[in-house]
Amino acid sequence: MPNPNNCLRYWDLADHIRIDDAIALWCGVEPTELASLNFETQCMSAKRAALVTALRTERLEYEDLGILTARGQVFKGAPIDELLEKDRMVINKASLRRWFEQLPFEDRPAFLFDEARQAVLPDGSEAAEMNSMKAIALMAHLLAASAGKYRAGERPNSEAIGQAVNELAKQFFGEEVRGYASFHKKVGAALKTFSKEIPQRFRES
Repeated sequence: MPNPNNCLRYWDLADHIRIDDAIALWCGVEPTELASLNFETQCMSAKRAALVTALRTERLEYEDLGILTARGQVFKGAPIDELLEKDRMVINKASLRRWFEQLPFEDRPAFLFDEARQAVLPDGSEAAEMNSMKAIALMAHLLAASAGKYRAGERPNSEAIGQAVNELAKQFFGEEVRGYASFHKKVGAALKTFSKEIPQRFRES
């Protein structure tokens, strides 16, 4: 079973958040754990009131989740109180962070301000993969241009580059490091994919 405390880090990847979840995280508690208690403390009520006021006065940005109509369309544009009552809105986390920065007292919830938790959002798109492959192909050509041992004729030597990366990975991360022994295949695939896009003059430099 995963540690519930470790699951808090996944909230850092969201760019929008429901008001109940924001209040729970503001209190440093996993939202579902707090919801299971089925009651609200005075502190939670005060925090809710502050967030609701900020939303009503348009000092916090939010998104209307909408409602599906009988025609299969999504209707948006309901009044803020209806969205709050029916839990049909999410708060923009960047806006929430700016709101906290302007509070007249020090209150910096970890889920917004702990630098160790400010994760770089992963990109699982195909475009991200292609950009990574382009970068590998370009770095291979830079290595080939800098030292003859990384060239095979006029082209980058994917075997030599892969071996060098694997050895350095073991140096930095230990002998048990995985995934680098076959890195030369990744280099070879990147070079093949973008062979026509890299200018001839660069390949021969």
